Amino acid sequence: MSGSPADASAPTESQVRRASSSICSGSTFSNTDSLPQLPFKHYDRDAIRDNLQERVRFGRDFLRFSPDDGQTLNSVAKLIGPLVKPTVDAVYQQLFRFDYTARFFLKRNAGFEGDHAESLDRLTLDDPQIAFRKQILGGWVRKMFESDFESPATWAYFDKVAAMHTGLAAFKHRANKDPLVVDLQPMALLLGWVVDVVVKAVMEMPDDVADSTTKLAVISAFNKLVWLQNDLFVRWYAKSDDELAAATARTKAADASA
Repeated sequence: MSGSPADASAPTESQVRRASSSICSGSTFSNTDSLPQLPFKHYDRDAIRDNLQERVRFGRDFLRFSPDDGQTLNSVAKLIGPLVKPTVDAVYQQLFRFDYTARFFLKRNAGFEGDHAESLDRLTLDDPQIAFRKQILGGWVRKMFESDFESPATWAYFDKVAAMHTGLAAFKHRANKDPLVVDLQPMALLLGWVVDVVVKAVMEMPDDVADSTTKLAVISAFNKLVWLQNDLFVRWYAKSDDELAAATARTKAADASA
């Protein structure tokens, strides 16, 4: 009996072994990393939760976001510059696919004094406030490549980006402004969308501009950085131990099978 097209395209056992060998011999894994080397590196759980720099230190250590990763991002900042606008445009086109994510843009943005849509039937990508918001997002994308990642101020900025979406002022320009509250799920999904857009943009760079080794290093470093930013969002959205215990108790009281 002849095999199906799916069977014909399936990797052979030898191909799987070669791929596995390639992964295990790469920079991410090695024989010395297979098992933890005692004593374990110590991090204090409460400090990770309560102290920004300690949280960043653990996150960087866990993801192996090294000074070299930061330098890699810095090294392509000028190449990324022309990609910022199309990246931001792509993000907003995605956000405007759904009424759920578009509704967040009906509130007046801090620092914007012009006219803006107050209902979905008036909201368009050409809305003056959307252009203002695109500038802010563009600034964030640039900082993902231009920042000094060894400076605590950089991580303080990324932390404020997260905090400002939970209703806190975070930045001085948001003081005495209406709170900006965005749900965690669309924030996390948006970061995933940004990764997708940037990865494709980097991969499409001409080889004489960035060779395959450079592209791989940039994608790896950017992916780690986005996850670090995502963790800072989680920091502001996550419940404390007491809040989680209370919420769990309420759930169990309402549903004994939970």
